[in-house]
Amino acid sequence: MVEEIKNIQGVKGIRVYQTSWILAGSGICLPEIGIFISKAIPEKARLSIIQHEYGHFLDFKNGVNGGPKRLFGSRILGFYILIGIPSLFNLIPLINQLPIFKGDHRTFWTEIRANQLAKAHFGKFLAEGFERSFPSKSIA
Repeated sequence: MVEEIKNIQGVKGIRVYQTSWILAGSGICLPEIGIFISKAIPEKARLSIIQHEYGHFLDFKNGVNGGPKRLFGSRILGFYILIGIPSLFNLIPLINQLPIFKGDHRTFWTEIRANQLAKAHFGKFLAEGFERSFPSKSIA
């Protein structure tokens, strides 16, 4: 079952849904389709995850410093091939052992980009505890 979450402060241009079809505690942004978060996410953590996923949408829409990733001139291809797939592959066992996809997901470059964009966009409305769960700087 999929149900839309409405009226989330600062979220515009994409719909947000909660569903039991996604692993507990997780979310995914599919630009031009929606943001999907697990129904099993506790209420206290929900806003942080939505804001993080919205950061991915902002990456699709504007990129970092006003430059979205493009592939063959397409933002949608650029996002899915250059951002979405590396992020997904970073989560898949064995594939995430390849040097290009290796590392902790929370600090993987695609996630840091989303967190930086979310932090800048939401500013003083950033969810309490956002930066504990979603760091905006790489840990060296």
